[in-house]
Amino acid sequence: MKRPNIGFTLIELVIVIVVIATLAVTAIPRLINLQVDARIAALNGLKRGMQSASDMIYPLAIQQGLAEMSSATITIDNEKIKLVYGYPEANSSEAWSHLISGTFENSQWNPERPADWYFTNNPSENFIRFMTKSRKKADDNCLLIYTEATETTSPTFELITTGC
Repeated sequence: MKRPNIGFTLIELVIVIVVIATLAVTAIPRLINLQVDARIAALNGLKRGMQSASDMIYPLAIQQGLAEMSSATITIDNEKIKLVYGYPEANSSEAWSHLISGTFENSQWNPERPADWYFTNNPSENFIRFMTKSRKKADDNCLLIYTEATETTSPTFELITTGC
């Protein structure tokens, strides 16, 4: 008496494995995109840190009569920080490296130097761009733009995450 076949044939097993592998290769990167989430979270952390530091400096500027001045300097922990209407100036990263932890490097001049954050700006502009380690160029569209205060507005912090 002949026994009935139980289970899969070798060809059926190979076909199932190929189908599962194809689904895994196409679906997993879409479902789990950790690098993008990590870059966006890092930028959000930098934004919150900069907002907190900015919010702590402004009352000191008011107290010292610097909040109404278009250009001033305040000393915190023996470090001079340039202010514009009571908030940190946007033409360099020096203020931020003294106010929040992390290393900042100019991405235009030192593209190979390791740093936590890279920045780029033009001294004639009233904003500065900060990028993560893995996206050092402003063209990558994964950055935080800090626009300094004016006589009538507070500074702004704009996240651009389309290229993260």
